[in-house]
Amino acid sequence: MAGAASALFLLDIKGRVLIWRDYRGDVSAIQAERFFTKFIEKEGDPQSQNPVVFDNGVTYMFIQHNNVYLMAASRQNCNAASILLFLHRVADVFKHYFEELEEESLRDNFVVVYELLDEIMDFGFPQFTEAKILSEFIKTDAYRMEVTQRPPMAVTNAVSWRSEGIRYKKNEVFLDVVESVNILVNSNGQIVRSDVVGALKMRTYLSGMPECKLGLNDRVLLEAQGRSTKGKAIDLDDIKFHQCVRLARFENDRTISFIPPDGSFDLMTYRLSTQVKPLIWVEAQIERHSRSRIEIMVKARSQFKERR
Repeated sequence: MAGAASALFLLDIKGRVLIWRDYRGDVSAIQAERFFTKFIEKEGDPQSQNPVVFDNGVTYMFIQHNNVYLMAASRQNCNAASILLFLHRVADVFKHYFEELEEESLRDNFVVVYELLDEIMDFGFPQFTEAKILSEFIKTDAYRMEVTQRPPMAVTNAVSWRSEGIRYKKNEVFLDVVESVNILVNSNGQIVRSDVVGALKMRTYLSGMPECKLGLNDRVLLEAQGRSTKGKAIDLDDIKFHQCVRLARFENDRTISFIPPDGSFDLMTYRLSTQVKPLIWVEAQIERHSRSRIEIMVKARSQFKERR
């Protein structure tokens, strides 16, 4: 392999160094910080998502496994494909020793990790990466993470937000729509910006595992059905659902389908970007008569229609 790695770094998901091993003495621990800064800069660019980053004469090659980054830094013109393959083999070795490669397993096995790093690479050149061979002469007991095999939700029909066996003599559902109006008015009394922030608050007292469905007069749905939207439809922005809502169903036909939690919860929150006429309009006039006398007149008038 042409060229050699200068150091091997194990980083957490935030770029902090968990363990690193210097093999050639031409890089320092600060390289990890420079690498992660470059990585964050390119993270938003889909065309720059490659496992090799070059900065200031140092080449960084990395892979991600769960919540851990394995990164090799080199000042030489090394074979990037060979280094990346080596990093994958290192991940396999750690999984052989610790059952699972995660930040927790590395923190619990510092001694074993350093012993392995000394054996798998020598002066920047890969050596032993076969876990069975390494386990013959590195026999230090390692803490193995307990990995519990959970069956998929589709098999067990598990709903984490609702317990089984709930029973009520009377099934009841209460739905409240709570909205607040935000209005920005300039000094001339003109409305500059207005929006409505709302929430659908529910209280459910239902037996078993009921499936509820809720429809909205959403403009997207009405237009998709070829129905008139004049004066009926609304444009919902910034929609956030409770975890019980089936998002795929909503994306398909705009129906809110869910198995509700027991008791009170917020089904969804939303925002309406629309011109809102304030229900109560307040005007204030200030008149100064002297240094010690000010007359303030406040007028408040309602702008909603009277019910008949």
